[in-house]
Amino acid sequence: MPTRALYAAEPIAPETVPWSYEHAATETITRPATLADYDAVNQLHDRSSLASRFARYQSARRDLRFAEWNHLTNPDRATSWVSHPRHSPQDIVATLNLVRTTDASTAELGLLIEDDWQGRGLGKALTAQARAAARNLGCSSLVVMTGADNVRMLKIMRGLGATPARTGGTTLDFSLPVA
Repeated sequence: MPTRALYAAEPIAPETVPWSYEHAATETITRPATLADYDAVNQLHDRSSLASRFARYQSARRDLRFAEWNHLTNPDRATSWVSHPRHSPQDIVATLNLVRTTDASTAELGLLIEDDWQGRGLGKALTAQARAAARNLGCSSLVVMTGADNVRMLKIMRGLGATPARTGGTTLDFSLPVA
């Protein structure tokens, strides 16, 4: 669940967020998430390793409560996407969340990718999508919290020129400009 972004400072207008994306390299489609995706998203959590879930939530979460998913798909507070293989729309393999923080110019990025889909460039593509969507929402930066041992997210952040805003301990906080 997002750490700083409990409630959006301003509503997120759904019409400002692009509808869907096709990632040719991973043969996936990313589309806006809805409440109806709740069960499929929890199945993604089920298939994801403890390490992947810990990298996303900084805890050993097994699933999302319905109230949490409602929060993440409520356009007044957040915008979320789900990714699925091109020919298998019922199989969610990744979730991407942007949640406004109390600072209207900043959104918090959350990303969970199923283990078998990691290392294919999907995380990098989804992070690029998040930056573009955040820009469309009027944000100037994204906040990303990740485990200090999350090699893949650290590679994405460093590849985008982000440096940790806070270091030490088991987590790192990045501020990623969206421009």
